[in-house]
Amino acid sequence: MPLVETKKALKESAKDELIKVILDSENSLKNVTRYLKDNSIQVSQQQSGNTFELLFKKEGSKPVIEAAESYCSTDEQSSDNFIIVFGKDRLGEGSDDLGNMLIGGMLTTLVETERIPDKIIFLNSGINLALDDSSVLPLLKKLEINGCELMTCGTCLDYFEKTEYLGVGRVSNMLEILDALVSYSKVINI
Repeated sequence: MPLVETKKALKESAKDELIKVILDSENSLKNVTRYLKDNSIQVSQQQSGNTFELLFKKEGSKPVIEAAESYCSTDEQSSDNFIIVFGKDRLGEGSDDLGNMLIGGMLTTLVETERIPDKIIFLNSGINLALDDSSVLPLLKKLEINGCELMTCGTCLDYFEKTEYLGVGRVSNMLEILDALVSYSKVINI
């Protein structure tokens, strides 16, 4: 929860108070630094092994974005907008081979239709679909080119030790993922 803790530290800090955040994950580093950049906060960074130290301060009277809704896009979604969540790397239960074929067929069909999701979120073993050796990677790249935002769970990438193999989209975090899930009235879970 580094992003949530960083947000809390900014909210509770005095103007120009120096804040230090220590992180043990590159994905957390990306999420926190993106949040700070979005808030126009200058940050210095040092790395020691697998540990990252960020130093920054809340400057002036510029308000820090407090609500996740402000940080993550939550514009009112039209009834045609939807997102897809891949919580696993195959479609359905039973035969893994059939499930892999079905996921490829589903994504092929999705690319060929006029309606594409606003976002696709990859969680748990679903992250395997977004890796650089995935058989569906070309399909996901087409969806991304056509405007679909592809978000992969950073904690999941860390857990499976696959961060450096992400082949499409970007690393995301649970705050952003949860915000997307509650912001859309149509969520398709795979």
